[in-house]
Amino acid sequence: MMGQRSGGFTGAGSSGGGGASPILAHRRRTPLATRLKRAWRYVFTASGLPVLMAVSLALAFLGWMMEMSLPFLKPLPLALYGSMFWGTFFTLVRDTSRGEMELDTPEFIDFFRDGLLPGIRGLTATTLVFLPALLYVMLGYTGWVGLGFVLAGESRPPGLMADVVLWLLLLLGLVWLPFALLVTASGMPPTVILDVPRMVRMARNLGSDYLLTTGVLVLLGGVHLVTHVVALVLRAVDMFIVSRVLAEGVTLLAPFTAAHVLGLLMYVRGDSVGYGMDRDYLEPVLGDTKPRLAAPPMRDGELFPEAPEGATLVEMPDAARRTENEELTALASAVESRDVPQAMALYAALRGQPKVRVPPAHHLFIGQAAAVEGNFPLAVQALESAADVAPDDPTAPRALVLLARVLGEKMQEISRAEQVYRYVIHRYPDSSAARFARERVPPSAD
Repeated sequence: MMGQRSGGFTGAGSSGGGGASPILAHRRRTPLATRLKRAWRYVFTASGLPVLMAVSLALAFLGWMMEMSLPFLKPLPLALYGSMFWGTFFTLVRDTSRGEMELDTPEFIDFFRDGLLPGIRGLTATTLVFLPALLYVMLGYTGWVGLGFVLAGESRPPGLMADVVLWLLLLLGLVWLPFALLVTASGMPPTVILDVPRMVRMARNLGSDYLLTTGVLVLLGGVHLVTHVVALVLRAVDMFIVSRVLAEGVTLLAPFTAAHVLGLLMYVRGDSVGYGMDRDYLEPVLGDTKPRLAAPPMRDGELFPEAPEGATLVEMPDAARRTENEELTALASAVESRDVPQAMALYAALRGQPKVRVPPAHHLFIGQAAAVEGNFPLAVQALESAADVAPDDPTAPRALVLLARVLGEKMQEISRAEQVYRYVIHRYPDSSAARFARERVPPSAD
C-alpha cells in the first residue's frame, strides 16, 4: 500500500504470496563523499562526450547568431542560449536524482516548457541568490544605470573590489546557490529561495552533505574560471566553427559536472527535503546479486546443492502450475472480452499468487473496473500492482494517476493522493500523466 517502505512501488511481498521481501537500506549507506569520487567521470564517458559536443554545437551556433544579429535582435538568440544551457543543466540534475548516471541528450519538444521557461527559472534563481550583493552595489556605488556597466565589466567604481561587505554578500550567494539550483531543478516555486527559515531547515536536514556539495561546487567554480581562460585561447586561434564548438565544450565541463553533483545530493538525500517519496530512497542491500544456493532439501544432513545458472526457486508441482496457468489464461480471456464480473472474480482467485505473473494491463483493467464498481480497496491494490510489476511500461503512469484520483476523489485520502501525484511528476516528468499531475498538486511544501 502507499507509504509502505519497499523496493518497488509497494514492495515485493506486500500482498500475500508475493514472495520474500528483499532486505532494503537507505541510499545513504553509501556516503555521498564516496559517490562524488566518481563524479569527474560523468562527462568523460561514451554517452557523455557526444551529448557535450551536441550541446556545444547548439550553443556555438546561438553565440554566433548573437554576434551577427542587429542590436535590437540580440535578445532573442541570447534568450535561446540561456534557455538551452539551463534546460540542459536542470535536466541533468533531475536525471541523476532518479539514478540515471549517464548523460542523455535533453529533448526540447515544447518551446515554452523545454526552451524558454528553464532559462527564465535559471536566471531568476541566480539573480535571487546574488540580489543582496547587487542591491548593495547599486545603492552604495553605481545606481541603477551604472550597475549594468559593472556587470558587463565595462566599469569598476573605486574601492568596490576592496569592500569587505560586498565579498561577504558574494560568499553568502555562493553558499545559497546550490540550494537555489536544487529548488529550481525540483520544480519548486522561486519564492522558496527567499524563504530563509525554510531554507535553513532544508539545509539543516541535508546536514554535512550540503556543505560537502557546496565545497565541491566552489572547487568546480575555480575549474570553470580556468576553462574560460582555455576557451579564450581556443577562440583566439579562430578556426571559426571548430574553435567556437571546442570553446563552448570546454566551458561546459564544470557546469555539467556540477549538475551531476547536485543530482547526486538529491539522489542520496532528497527525501530530507521532501523530494520524491521515502520508498524511492530504499534499495536492496544485495543489489542485483542472485542467491548462490537453491532451496535446501527436506532431508537432514544433506548439504545445500549448487543451483543451476539463474535458478533461485524450487520447481512448482505440475498440477499447481497447470491450475495457475489456466486461471491466468481465463483472466486474459475475461479482460479481452471485457467481462468485468468474471475478470474480478478470477483476479481475486489469483491474489495468492505472485502479482508479477499477471500482466500490468490486466492489473490496470481490474483497477479501472473496481473503481467504477465502487470497490476502492481492490482498485487501490490492482493499480499499485500495475505500477509495481512494470514501472517502465506505459501503463504505470496511467495506473498511478488513476490511483491518485481514487485516493483523493473517492476515498478522501488527500495527502496520499498528493504523494502519488508527486511520485508521477518525479518518476515520469515528461509524460502526459505528469502534466496531469502538475495541475492537481499545490507547490511543494516543507
